[in-house]
Amino acid sequence: MSATASRSPVPDVPAGSGSSLSVLRTKQMIALLRICALAVVMVVSLSSASIREDAGSEAPAILILGLVYALACLFLSRRGEASSPWSRTATVAIDVALIAAWIQATGGGRSEFWTLYLIVIVAVALRFGIIETVGVAVGLGILQTTMLVRSDILWTSRLYRPTLLLVAGFAVGMLSLQRTDQRQKRFEMEAIAESWARQLGRERAEVERLRKVDLARTEFVGVAAHELRTPLAAILGVLSTLKQHGAVLDDGVRVELIDAAEAQAERLTRLVEDLLTVSRIQDGVLRLSMAPVDPRDLIADAAGASSTAERLQLEIDTPERVVCDADATVRVLTNLLDNARKYSPEGAPIVVAVSNDGRRVWFAIRDAGRGVAEADRGAIFERFRRADDSSAPGVGLGLYISRGLVRAHGGELEVGDAVEGGARFTFWLPVLAPGEHEVTVGGSGATAEGAPDVEALGLDVNHVTVPTGRPR
Repeated sequence: MSATASRSPVPDVPAGSGSSLSVLRTKQMIALLRICALAVVMVVSLSSASIREDAGSEAPAILILGLVYALACLFLSRRGEASSPWSRTATVAIDVALIAAWIQATGGGRSEFWTLYLIVIVAVALRFGIIETVGVAVGLGILQTTMLVRSDILWTSRLYRPTLLLVAGFAVGMLSLQRTDQRQKRFEMEAIAESWARQLGRERAEVERLRKVDLARTEFVGVAAHELRTPLAAILGVLSTLKQHGAVLDDGVRVELIDAAEAQAERLTRLVEDLLTVSRIQDGVLRLSMAPVDPRDLIADAAGASSTAERLQLEIDTPERVVCDADATVRVLTNLLDNARKYSPEGAPIVVAVSNDGRRVWFAIRDAGRGVAEADRGAIFERFRRADDSSAPGVGLGLYISRGLVRAHGGELEVGDAVEGGARFTFWLPVLAPGEHEVTVGGSGATAEGAPDVEALGLDVNHVTVPTGRPR
């Protein structure tokens, strides 16, 4: 390759991809130049009787050796392998040795093939710096002068040939330096353009991310305002009725109104708690209090909160206690049981199964509803997203919160088809040590301290490792 602006030889494989292609092109060009020069030499030698008369017996051997060397260089240049400065210097030395031997075999100082040295100078300028080019030109001038001193030719030839080699070396070196400067600037501009393009791509991705975050926040505020308005309106209506007509209402009517307001207040409390949990999940931090709990107690609390106690069928295969955050696990079970109640026929049984394989505790909730279409199984775990045919009341946060809480334990929540029909929601919790843990929760998952290696379990779970807080 051509020289850089510095005074040192050019590295054979620069950092830029465009520079690497230029190196390969330069190697191939020099190899082709060597082939062309050899072809011209052979044609001239065969067509000139005077050259054939002056040529010694070693001339054919030199031509054959030069042909083999030229073809080998052409083959190596097409392989695209990098060459070290020592190998490039060796090729220059071989070129000079072959040309000097050919000149000596065709008349020595009287040979007109000394002009082949100019091709060597050009090749050096293409692959080295200006200092190396001028140095080679000086060496060739000295070599040519040595040959001319031992020949009986005119003194003018002894003077202008070395001088021409020196001038050619300096001129070609300057041109190569200028060419290298332009190429280096082009590479720098290409690198700058590529860097700006990458930066622009990152900025576009960040803008798109912020746009999605803004849309999500807008959607969050809109849905929250809409859902909060309904219970608030009911509570305000009851309070207004009691204020204006409370004195004339029967005790039974007043109790009924107060019960309705209390139910709406509880609904409002659950909704606010859901929104706060969503905010904690999005902010990325939850605190879990791990303690051994009887799975029957968890299921009983969830059944009472979801009004499904009379419809439950338990299949508990493990007598062991479950180490988990009881409030979070009850909330997950409540959401799943509430979904099963809403999407199942009235009075249809809801099966809750619990099992333990030594590393994980499995919970499965099966209903007798229509199930979840495969196309909707990913969407239902997103915020404010529900199945396409869902007409039951709800905000669309339950499954999103449930998956976030399960992943905070280091487990996973999935949905599939029940064997007897309907939907089957399954989540597993790793066997953990008791204590209080602070876990980082994101959109993809979380892990609590002490969770088993998911990959070692052979499970395909979106899983990230998170820091663990100190027990209090």
